[in-house]
Amino acid sequence: MKNRLLAAALLVACVLTLLSSCGLIFGDVEDSGAVTVVIENADGSYDTYIADLDSVRNKSEGAKGIIEYLDATEDSFYLEMVDSTYGAYVSAIGSIKENGSDGMYVMVYTSVLADSYEGAPTAYYEGITLYQAGLGLSGMSVEEGTVILFRLEKSPY
Repeated sequence: MKNRLLAAALLVACVLTLLSSCGLIFGDVEDSGAVTVVIENADGSYDTYIADLDSVRNKSEGAKGIIEYLDATEDSFYLEMVDSTYGAYVSAIGSIKENGSDGMYVMVYTSVLADSYEGAPTAYYEGITLYQAGLGLSGMSVEEGTVILFRLEKSPY
C-alpha cells in the first residue's frame, strides 16, 4: 500500500511539473502591489520598470501577463516572445536579443524562490538574490515586491 501511495504521489508531482512547464498551469499574481522588471544590458547597466499590479489586466498568465502589460504601456519597453510547445519564451527584451548560433539566450531570474529549481544559478540585483526560473513565464508567481531579471547568458547545452 505504501508503495502505491508513493508511486501515485510521484506521478502527480511529475504531471504537475509537466503541465506547469508547458504553460498549462498558470502562476499566481497578487491583486495589488508593485513588481520590478529588470533588463541587464550587454554593458552591465540595467533598465528597470515598475509594474503596478492594480493596473495589470492579464493576471491569469503569471509573469507573462506582467511583461505583456509593460510592453503595452511603456514606450521604451521592447518585447519579442515566441510561443513554443513548452510555452512562451522571451527571445528579445529591451536591448538584448538571443543569438542561437552563438549559444546566447535570454535567461529569466526571479526573487520568488519557489519558482526556481534545486541548485538554480543565482544573480543579484540591488542586494536581492535572484534565482534562475525553473518555470515558464506563465507558471511564475508574482507577488508584492517580486523582482524579475532578464539577461543574456550562454547556454550550457
